Amino acid sequence: MVNRTSEPRIFYLMGLGNKFPNLGDQAQAAAIPLWFKKHFSMPVIEVKNYEIYQCLPLLKKHIKDNDIVFLHSGGNFGDDWYQTQLDRELIITGLSNNKIVQLPQTIFYSQTESGQSALKMSQQVIQAHPALLLFGRDFQSTALARQVFETTKIHSKPDMVLSLQDFVKDNLPLDNSFNRGGFKKILLILRNDKEGIYNAEVKQEISKSLTNLGYEATIWDTDVHDVFPDKKKLSTIVKYLKFIASFDAVVTDRYHGLIFSVLVKKPCVVMKTHNHKLTSAFDWFDGVNFTKRADTFEDIKTALTDLQKLTEYLAPNWNEKYFDLMAEEVKFFLKHEGLNK
Repeated sequence: MVNRTSEPRIFYLMGLGNKFPNLGDQAQAAAIPLWFKKHFSMPVIEVKNYEIYQCLPLLKKHIKDNDIVFLHSGGNFGDDWYQTQLDRELIITGLSNNKIVQLPQTIFYSQTESGQSALKMSQQVIQAHPALLLFGRDFQSTALARQVFETTKIHSKPDMVLSLQDFVKDNLPLDNSFNRGGFKKILLILRNDKEGIYNAEVKQEISKSLTNLGYEATIWDTDVHDVFPDKKKLSTIVKYLKFIASFDAVVTDRYHGLIFSVLVKKPCVVMKTHNHKLTSAFDWFDGVNFTKRADTFEDIKTALTDLQKLTEYLAPNWNEKYFDLMAEEVKFFLKHEGLNK
């Protein structure tokens, strides 16, 4: 029996604490509440990722059947960051009477014995839930989800940080003039965690090679030592967007390195990581003319040369093309699918 003694609420679970260091994840945590505000009139209650174990028993006791659960987006669905996946599955198992929306995630399970064991557990948990909508963050993740979660409703949308496009336009004056003398300052946004495939020596070789070509190269990563209070999260992110915008171009193996470059309209060369997180997601950027893929230094060199020839930087309206539609897909799911019709 559905309890409708009060209006439904949104429970946004697995959000981030203010000291979580990853700038891309913090940008998602800033974008999602803005998306809620734009598309849903329900009050939002947030439970942070580090609060799940403590709060889940109380949540299970007090949540009503018509409340809607949204799970944080990102790149941690699978066995790469397995504790987070276990938290996610704990929530899905514990809230079987509520509709759950998994916001866009990269989905990846390694071919190791432990990775395939984790996948089997995920299949059991996710397919057992009667009303779960899952968004893949790239086409390969979406295809995998449709293959292994056969009874689950699956859609595909890009990373939600792209929905900050209008906010960035309004709050970060951008100098999109073209440097007729060519690129000078190149920012290398390269991973320092286990998902990166370039060690410190390779990074230095790339930097040195760019220097030898006449560029000024700076190595950086989006894992930053900073504080991101909820009320100042957006302004803190803008600070780093201004830093990225101070360069002429970006070379990155970070998905959010690419996204931040697109938001501030800086040419970007994209390298690979150990999984499909970035290479598959690159398909979303077909309408962006100032991004290019590269697997070798020669590819980087050629890409930078080509990008310097552009006289206009083009990108789609991400909200009109994807995130407004995403809200309609969620609303359809809430109205027509599974529980609480």
